[in-house]
Amino acid sequence: MRQHKVSRGLSLPRQMGGADRGLAIFNGTMTALLCYTSWSPTFLGVGVVVHFFLRWKSSTDPWWRIVMLVYNRYPDVYEPGPSTKFGARFKRPYGFDQDLPC
Repeated sequence: MRQHKVSRGLSLPRQMGGADRGLAIFNGTMTALLCYTSWSPTFLGVGVVVHFFLRWKSSTDPWWRIVMLVYNRYPDVYEPGPSTKFGARFKRPYGFDQDLPC
């Protein structure tokens, strides 16, 4: 088998303006609606600040939103003793605050 190089842009999540694409669209829509309904450009500055925060968050870890989506699907279940009902199927993966010392 031959090895092929993959562009870094193809292996990263889709982005718009340096931020996660879905969150950037949501931020732009909310900014436009707030500016339109209030007739004040103040919310434009708030939207720009939020977008820069999203850019910073995506530049430090491009997969942060996808990791949080997976993390939020796992329940917070505390069982003092092991049981058959709450086996390994319902435990969070290692590194998601499960099996780590407090």
